[in-house]
Amino acid sequence: MADGTDAVPAQPVAGADDFGQYLADHQADLAPFFKKNAEDLFKLVVPLLMGMTGWVIAFTMLAGWGVDVLMSRGFVFFFAPAFANWKRAAIYATGRLFLSFVYTCLMGFAIVFSLGLTHAGIVVILALILLLAVAFAAQLVWILYLYRTAFSVSVAFYLAIIVVHTVVGFLIAKPVIGLQASSVATDFVDRVITPRMQAETESTKGELAAADSVRNAAKAKVADLQNQIAQAQTDEEQLSKEIEEKKNSDIYVFSQIVQAHARGELDSARDQLTAFLAKFPSSSLIAPAQAQLAQVNDQIVADEAQKKQEEADAARAAAQAQADLLARAAKGEVTLSEMRQALIGKTREQVSNLLGPPSATASDSWGYRQQMIVNPITNEKSGLTVYFTEGTVLSVDYNRNGGSL
Repeated sequence: MADGTDAVPAQPVAGADDFGQYLADHQADLAPFFKKNAEDLFKLVVPLLMGMTGWVIAFTMLAGWGVDVLMSRGFVFFFAPAFANWKRAAIYATGRLFLSFVYTCLMGFAIVFSLGLTHAGIVVILALILLLAVAFAAQLVWILYLYRTAFSVSVAFYLAIIVVHTVVGFLIAKPVIGLQASSVATDFVDRVITPRMQAETESTKGELAAADSVRNAAKAKVADLQNQIAQAQTDEEQLSKEIEEKKNSDIYVFSQIVQAHARGELDSARDQLTAFLAKFPSSSLIAPAQAQLAQVNDQIVADEAQKKQEEADAARAAAQAQADLLARAAKGEVTLSEMRQALIGKTREQVSNLLGPPSATASDSWGYRQQMIVNPITNEKSGLTVYFTEGTVLSVDYNRNGGSL
């Protein structure tokens, strides 16, 4: 629509030919305008066409009266000789002229009335078809009444009259319309089409201006948002840089070391404190770091001493338990479950160190004849059989066979 309306000439169109050429040259541009205003333009152009058509019809009727007199006189000479006189021919032509005038007026009124309706074009076409059918019937009745000829002959005569009148009408229409068409078209273009096109152009320009304003506002908003995003990215990068700098500061590093110390990660804290003292030799936190390092070292030494003490205590306890087990085994007071707990998982060497050499050996077992095991239910004492798999004790059992495995 914008292209179509912008294409309108600034000055009124000089004439119908110029305007027609302009329409032919700008059909694609002007199509939206005429499609939008088609119904209104149709209602406005119909009265103009009716005016020119009225002149054509008037001249055609006057010329047609003479044609009707001559044709009716020739018609009756062949088909109704009894009525072959000029008077009756004049009466037929005059009656036909009157009927044509009446129905032409009715058609004009029907067209003017239909222009105010919603679907004017369809109503006009239907009204014209109806009135033409009635006019045809009335004219046919007029022929039958005057000449008493057969229906088919009367129809053929009237159709011949219509053909002749059509030819006469075309011959008259060209000069009549040619005299008026240019001035009527120019007046219609200057008075109706050009103002509407100019109004449409101004309206479209206003809409385009509003759209440009909205588009510019949107562009400005997008640019502002992009600037905000860019600023946010810059701030983020700056913040990340500051955070990284803070992470590399002596305060932040020392705080992380203190947290590691608090979590009991002594070795890590000692290594970090040593690195801290080397990395920040002029820091104000040197003294606290040295104090922390001394505490960590003292705690590590204390933990190692405690660990060694615990290991020694555990070794003494294990040795005592082993001595108690052997003393009870010598008396035959050790249960099978106690011996199983003491031997499962031990190697052959460890078993030999604990119980001494076996009384008998096999590929996967050792036998001890000494009655070191007691059955707590029956109080029966027996020797011990130790079973190995892949060199370690898998299980133990009673040995009641006097030394045989």
